[in-house]
Amino acid sequence: MDSLNIDLLRFQKRKHRKKKIVAGFMTIVFLIMGSVFMSFKIFYAPKELKNEMTFFQSLSHLMLSADIDIMRGKRNLNILILGMGGDGHEGPYLTDTMLVASLNKTEQKLALTSIPRDILIDTQRYGKQKINSLNSYAETEKQGSGAKYTQDILKEIFRLPIDYYVRVDFNGFEKIIDAVGGIDINVQNSFSDPLFPRKTAYNAGPQTITVTFAKGLQHMDGKTALIYARSRHGNNGEGSDFARSKRQQQIILALKNKILTREVLLSPSKLKQLAQSLKEYVDTDINIWEAAQLVKAYAGLNIGSDQIAINVLANGPTGPLYSTFYNNQYVLLPKKTDWSDIRNILADPFEQKIKNYTGNYENPGAISLVILNGTNVSGLATVAAASLEEFGYAIKKIENAPERNFEKSVIYNIAGSSKKDALQQLKKILDANVSSAIPEWMKSMVTEDNKPDFIIITGQTAYAQ
Repeated sequence: MDSLNIDLLRFQKRKHRKKKIVAGFMTIVFLIMGSVFMSFKIFYAPKELKNEMTFFQSLSHLMLSADIDIMRGKRNLNILILGMGGDGHEGPYLTDTMLVASLNKTEQKLALTSIPRDILIDTQRYGKQKINSLNSYAETEKQGSGAKYTQDILKEIFRLPIDYYVRVDFNGFEKIIDAVGGIDINVQNSFSDPLFPRKTAYNAGPQTITVTFAKGLQHMDGKTALIYARSRHGNNGEGSDFARSKRQQQIILALKNKILTREVLLSPSKLKQLAQSLKEYVDTDINIWEAAQLVKAYAGLNIGSDQIAINVLANGPTGPLYSTFYNNQYVLLPKKTDWSDIRNILADPFEQKIKNYTGNYENPGAISLVILNGTNVSGLATVAAASLEEFGYAIKKIENAPERNFEKSVIYNIAGSSKKDALQQLKKILDANVSSAIPEWMKSMVTEDNKPDFIIITGQTAYAQ
């Protein structure tokens, strides 16, 4: 386990920043429907748009083609969805949206699992990197290879068969909604977000803007819908991952419903715009006939918001990940180093039982810790405590150590052999030395009435890596 590497200022900014789940899942909706429409446009539209009935007969014929069944023999069909900023955004090829959409045809289920962009993985090709940078590295090396490379790495790490990939940028998302004439959204709660990121890659000025949505039915163009889906600092209960997911589900349903209206289906100009946007902004290895088969499977699913299984691979006491720092970067690592928790979620994404992911030691809440800052780096003990709290450990006290010259973090074992499994996990998390000998100045902190299991002193190497 890499040692805890602390950049306090960056941590304080990141700690309060929720992991964004951009509306990438809706990509699968307009990709599937749009591919069918594109197929129709190419093969049927010139001669069939003369009358409405033959149009729907032709579209139905394409969608119900039984030449292939791409879900035959599969328990789930998994599609990796990548969302990137695209031209005009800082880091245009960073995939800050990564999701796995899982379809179960037999049980008529749909699930969406988000993959946080800050997960640190070890790649043979590029070394240890954040997972959102895979696409960017591969694209720099060979244009057009990023999505496939990302798919291959995720298949290996998660031990998950990923059948297809879809990659889209924000510009395409906006154009898809604009192409159908916008969508109608019933905003459930009024909210304001004062920290929405401004597009600043080529522009000077403020990094954020304030966006506001009023309660009630609103007609949204692509830009507005994207802001509505991406907002993550809203007040009035709209700043959580759960609230954002609900907003994204609204947009998924609204976009799907709008695409299936006569206004869109019988409009050659709108179909042409949809096809053009797909061609320009969406990269996928799904061909048009496979897309038709996906529509068949997708159409039978009950996609009401209560029927979509939403999974977020999160940190914190109930999540399978924990936060730390590597080379002065905020990263996420699996609590169970064999990745088994995450693999189990992805293998059965429809199971929505709340689980307590506490790493390899199963009862961290029963362990009490005192954490002391053994350096002159302000706030280092607080940051270490926050990381350990994500495993469910109880922190009794945080303060400065009387000695501030510790080079490496040290765990003083007060509990003895009775908590050796917890000690091993703490040692791994912090990359710390272990001592059973208690210094004289520490003995006053270890009384029968106030006795922690372990006293941890953070060292300089935790900050400097």
